[in-house]
Amino acid sequence: MKGQKQAVIDEVLAQLPNFVRFKDKAILALSNTQLESVKENVRAGIQSGLIEYSKSLSDVGEVRTYARSMVMNHLKKAKELNGNMIPGQAGSGPKAVKLKDPAKKGVDMTLLPEDFREYLSNLV
Repeated sequence: MKGQKQAVIDEVLAQLPNFVRFKDKAILALSNTQLESVKENVRAGIQSGLIEYSKSLSDVGEVRTYARSMVMNHLKKAKELNGNMIPGQAGSGPKAVKLKDPAKKGVDMTLLPEDFREYLSNLV
């Protein structure tokens, strides 16, 4: 009997033969059709007893829901499938730059047209 995580990894590798574990991100590499195939194959493996499952196999709908959720969980959290990222950790992409808030400094009135400056001075 195969473990759930290993079953998901095996199914991803079957769908993506050139997939590089610990480097590529399966969730981005799989097409919708391939993802649905992975979910269905894992469900079928659970139903047939080839993949670990601790609950009763009699409720097919529950097994299907469980398999779909479990596959998505492993795609997001298993380092083999998510590019070796720790869930919740920021990626190595571009970093956000914090810009100074121009509203705190106010408006340079000398840059405004004369008529608009007069209008603003009447408001205050």
